[in-house]
Amino acid sequence: DGTVRMDSGVREGDEISMFYDPMIAKLVTHGATRDIALDTQAAALDRFHIEGIQDNIPFVAAVMDEPRFRSGDITTAYIKDEFPDGFSGMEPTDVQLEYILAASTYAHSLQVERAASHFEERVNNAWTGNTDWTVIYGNDHYSVRLLIQEDPFDHDGDALSATMWFGDKTYEITTDWVPGTNLFKGTLNGVDFAVSFENKKSGLYVRHRGVAKRVTICTPRHAELYARLPEKEAPDMSKLIVSPMPGLIVSMDVEIGQEVKAGEGVCVVEAMKMQNIIRAEADAVVSAINVSVGDTVAADAIMVTFE
Repeated sequence: DGTVRMDSGVREGDEISMFYDPMIAKLVTHGATRDIALDTQAAALDRFHIEGIQDNIPFVAAVMDEPRFRSGDITTAYIKDEFPDGFSGMEPTDVQLEYILAASTYAHSLQVERAASHFEERVNNAWTGNTDWTVIYGNDHYSVRLLIQEDPFDHDGDALSATMWFGDKTYEITTDWVPGTNLFKGTLNGVDFAVSFENKKSGLYVRHRGVAKRVTICTPRHAELYARLPEKEAPDMSKLIVSPMPGLIVSMDVEIGQEVKAGEGVCVVEAMKMQNIIRAEADAVVSAINVSVGDTVAADAIMVTFE
């Protein structure tokens, strides 16, 4: 009847161990040259937005712009050679910073205006769209002025225009972005770009290529007050071994009470079909082991604790 049947070899009563491949999607692009294909890939990655699970889009996007990868002179040791300390995000280029400022200030302006629309004064006052913002990115503060020419809440749905002033430059923005969506697509001075973000309690978590960082948008006065807040002390991670990625514990090579030396292998985590040896960063004594062989772990899961 044309049906193909396959015998799995599994019989009733057999024990079955099931594992999962963490890949949820594969993106393939092509072009007349390698550079064109890579540029297409990078632009497509900018337009991905995934929530609820951790993904490696920032890393893959950063690789698309990395000179050695673009040259094609790579081996299976590429990641180890180019990212020996792992990947913790990239600092934005000048152009990427402009994209981030344009998307975040525009989105924040509309969200603030929408929130104000529930109050009577929003009904009685016309949309001005002319707002001064301070964008806090890491330890840097950027002064941005944004003018949205038309009332976005009284519009026919076509792309809106806005003007941004940053530093000594003027930028023209066009976009059809609306509040409630997490992918900002538009043009900045005629160049297409896309930035994804997630709403956080204080600001937005913004992502473009290999850049992924929280930004806080506030009024200049609020920025002055924000600067006075004491910085939260970073937790002491020197006595912890955490998983650098989601994966499967293949082996645990230490036991409680064992002395380990800096650089000595503690365990092996398998991820993306590759086995990664997790090593101690300093001489220490194992005080607790929180995982076992065969366990699946999330990124940043605490696997081993030292005294």
